[in-house]
Amino acid sequence: MANIEKNQAPEVLPDDWVKRAKKLSTTLISDVTDIPVEMNHLIKPFNIGSVLVGSAVTIEVEDGDNLAVHHAIYHSGPGHVLVVSANGYEKRAIIGELMVAAADALQLNGFIIDGLIRDVQTLSTSSFPVFARGAIPAGPTKNGPGVINQPINCGGLKVEPGDFVMGDADGVIVLPRANVEKALQLAEEKAEYEKARLKSIADGNVKPKWLE
Repeated sequence: MANIEKNQAPEVLPDDWVKRAKKLSTTLISDVTDIPVEMNHLIKPFNIGSVLVGSAVTIEVEDGDNLAVHHAIYHSGPGHVLVVSANGYEKRAIIGELMVAAADALQLNGFIIDGLIRDVQTLSTSSFPVFARGAIPAGPTKNGPGVINQPINCGGLKVEPGDFVMGDADGVIVLPRANVEKALQLAEEKAEYEKARLKSIADGNVKPKWLE
């Protein structure tokens, strides 16, 4: 087997950020950022109710190979999201039910795969968040090489180890840590505006004032 290059696992996100983000949505945070934060629209949750927030453990693999992902599962811990650059490869799945069960048992926060998965019948009802481009029956090779916790490109975004990662039914966003506090504050303000706007619509004031 080829060697897998492992770098130190990143610091997890502050609990306050995680709790606040889970009260918001990817759409709210996307609306208040002035840099691209959205992954490719094809990367979606297999359980539509999944909400994922955590610190990115970045993984680069060869096409159709998942040896580095196996290593990363045991090189990570609670609060980490495994973000896998699989180059959108469409002939082999990168993860399946067994790897998700292992990650869940170790209390990791989820998977984001720029590629395919398998065992959809099980994972579509799992409480463990799994985001990917699609599914295929074919399994991966386990030959390597691979790299863990270096900057990668995943879903059209540069992702650094330790970046803020969030996923929900609308897709996945990634923010550098330096941008997170401001983004959360602005998103919370926007959430209050939208709550008031929905009440106004329910009260019969359908046309927004800014349109006049």
